[in-house]
Amino acid sequence: MPKVHALLVGIDSYRLPHLNLRGCVNDIKLAERLLRDRIAPADLVIEKRCDEQATRAGIIEAFRSHLGCLGADDIALFWYSGHGSTGPLPEGIWYAESAGMCQTMVCHDSRSDVPDLYDKELAVLAYEVVSTGATLVTIMDACHSRSAMRDGLPPDLTPRFAPRSETPPALRDLLPELVTDATDPCGPGPVPGAQLPGHVAFSACDEWELANERPFPDGWHGVFTEALGHALARLGRDATYRQVLSYARCRVEGRLLRQIPHLEAIGDLADREVFGGALRPRAAQVTMRYLQDRWEVDTGALHGVVTGSRFGVHRTAPLREVHVADVYTQRSVVDPIDWAPDEEQQYDMVLTDVPLPPVAVSIQADPEVVLHLTETVRTTGPGGGPSPHIRIVPTTAESAFRLGVRVRQADDGRTIQVTRLDDKPLASPVPVDDRGIQQTVRDLDHIARWLQVRNLESASPALEAAIQLELFPALPGRQRPPRDGAPAPVKDLDFAYTWTGTTWEPPSAFVRLRNTTDRKLFCVLLDLTDRHRMHADLFPGEYVAGRWTAEAGNGAAVTLSLPPDQPVEPGASVTDWLVLLVAEEPFSSAPFALPRLREMPRSSTRGARRGVTGVLDRLGLLGVQRDFEPAPHVALDWAVKTVEVTTRVPGGPHDAGRNPRTQPARG
Repeated sequence: MPKVHALLVGIDSYRLPHLNLRGCVNDIKLAERLLRDRIAPADLVIEKRCDEQATRAGIIEAFRSHLGCLGADDIALFWYSGHGSTGPLPEGIWYAESAGMCQTMVCHDSRSDVPDLYDKELAVLAYEVVSTGATLVTIMDACHSRSAMRDGLPPDLTPRFAPRSETPPALRDLLPELVTDATDPCGPGPVPGAQLPGHVAFSACDEWELANERPFPDGWHGVFTEALGHALARLGRDATYRQVLSYARCRVEGRLLRQIPHLEAIGDLADREVFGGALRPRAAQVTMRYLQDRWEVDTGALHGVVTGSRFGVHRTAPLREVHVADVYTQRSVVDPIDWAPDEEQQYDMVLTDVPLPPVAVSIQADPEVVLHLTETVRTTGPGGGPSPHIRIVPTTAESAFRLGVRVRQADDGRTIQVTRLDDKPLASPVPVDDRGIQQTVRDLDHIARWLQVRNLESASPALEAAIQLELFPALPGRQRPPRDGAPAPVKDLDFAYTWTGTTWEPPSAFVRLRNTTDRKLFCVLLDLTDRHRMHADLFPGEYVAGRWTAEAGNGAAVTLSLPPDQPVEPGASVTDWLVLLVAEEPFSSAPFALPRLREMPRSSTRGARRGVTGVLDRLGLLGVQRDFEPAPHVALDWAVKTVEVTTRVPGGPHDAGRNPRTQPARG
C-alpha cells in the first residue's frame, strides 16, 4: 500500500489584513479529518502550514522537506486553500509565460516586500517530487482569475481572489531553479509550468473564474473543498480521480454560477484509484450512541445529512425513529421521536427520510412577470398549494442553494426561458402570457424533480459499495457480454463515435450490476438523460443474488447515441446519468418515471403517482411487494450511486490534442 505524505496549507490571516479570509483554515481541518478517517495511520504522514506558518519561505521549505524525498510508490498531496491571483514575470524570463501573466498563490507574507509564489515556481517544486517516481496530487481551492471580481455577489459568498500584482518580482527573489530552467533550453527539467507525467492537478475553477467560500453547518469553507471532501467521504476505495472530480463538480455547479472545477493529468493517471487505493473502506453501519447528555449518529453533512433528516433503528417493528436536530461535519445530534432509547446501548441506524432540497429559481424579468410566475408557483403543487420542488429566490441569493435554475426574459420582453445559472438554455422560450407562464412553471417543476433525483445522496456506505455498476465496451459483432474472459470494465466513461469512412457509428456498451456481498439486494437502474427524461427501462427492478452479476437491458449491448433530433457532427455530445438504487427489499420504480421535457407521459401503472413522491415514499425505500401492497413499516437500508456517461462525436474543441480512439476517454 502506498504511503500518503500530505502538506496542507490554509491561510485566513494575511500580513496585509485587507486580504483576510474566513474558511481556509477550516478547509485544512476538514481535509485532515478526512485523510485520518479514510487512510490507515501507518500509511499517512501529515504536515500543516496555516496562517503565520504559511509564509512563502515556509511553504517552499515544507514542500521540499516533506514531499521532495519520497519513494517511487508514494503519494505526495499538496492541498492549498487561500487567495489566488496573477502577476507578471520579471523581464529576464518574460517568455516563460505566453500570456504575459502567471497565476500565483498569495502566501501569508506576500506583497509585503515578498512576492507571491508563482505557478512556474510550483512547477519546479512539482518536478522535484515526480522525478523521484512518486505521484503528486495538488488540490488548489483558490482563484486563478485574470479578470476583476464580478459585481452582485451575495453577502454570504466571498471570492478567494487577490487583486493582481502589477509589479514583477526581482529575479533574485524567485527560485533560482526557475531562472535556470527558463533560460536553459537544455536543462534537466521540463518547460516550467508544463503538465508533468505523475501529477494530478485539481483546481477549484479555471483561470478566468472565481473560487468562492461560503458558510456551511460547521463554519465557512471553500465551496470546492466542501464538495471535494463530500466526494472523498462518500466514494469507495476504488474511486478514481476523475470520478471524484465529476462528483465534486456536480455539487459545485449545483450551487454556484461560473465556478467549474477542473482536473488535469497526462495519460491514464486520472483514471487510477485515488491515492493509489490507500483509502480505507468506510464504516459499514451508522451508529447512534449517547454522548455528553445527547444522542448522536456518526454521520453528518459530508454524508448528505441535513437538519430535518430522520434515522430509524434498523429492521425494528414498530418503527423507532430519531429526528436530526443539528448537523456537523461528520456527526449529527438527534432527538428520539416518541420513544426512549437505552442510554447504555448503541443502535444500528439507517436513514429513513431526507428532506429533498428545493431547487432555487431566480427570475430576471419585469416585475409583473416575476409576480405572475411567483403566484403561479404558489398554486401549482398538490391540492392547489405551493410546489414542493421549487422555491423562488432573489437573484442575489441563487448561489447559496445547492440546486438552482433561472428564468430569463428576452431583451425584447416578448418571451421567457428556463436556463441554468450559467444561462445555458434548459427549455425553449415561450411567450410572456398566461399559457407561457403556466408552461414555464411546469418546466420548472419537471426540471426540479429531475435534478433532485440526479443529486440524490445516501448515508449507507455498506450498500453503496455493495453493488458495482460496470460498463464494458461492446466490440463489433458482439451481441452478448462474455461470461468468461470479459474485458475489464471501463473507468473512463467518455464514449466516442467512430468514423467508418462514410458515416458515424455510435458506440455500444454492456452494463452490468455486480453484487459483491453474500446477500441478495434489490436494484433499480435509472437513466437520466440531458433532455430531462428519467426511466428505468435498463433495469426496472430485480433482486441481484449474492456474489452474482446481472446484465442491464436483458444482456443486450446498450447503444450510446445522440438523440434523433440532434445532428451527428464533430463536437456534438450528450450526457446520461445512470442512477443505481439499492435496497434490502423490493420497491417500485414507478414514482421515478419522467418523460422528456414537454412530452406527454407514457400510460402509467394503475395507482402510480405523478413524479417523485418523497423518493419512494419518504426516501426510506419502504418495502413494497410486487403487487404494490405495503410491507410492515420498518427501517430498511438503502443506497444510491450515480455515474455520469458522456457520448460525443470526435473533432470538437474538447478533442484538441487528444489521441483519437474509440474507447472511453474521460469520465
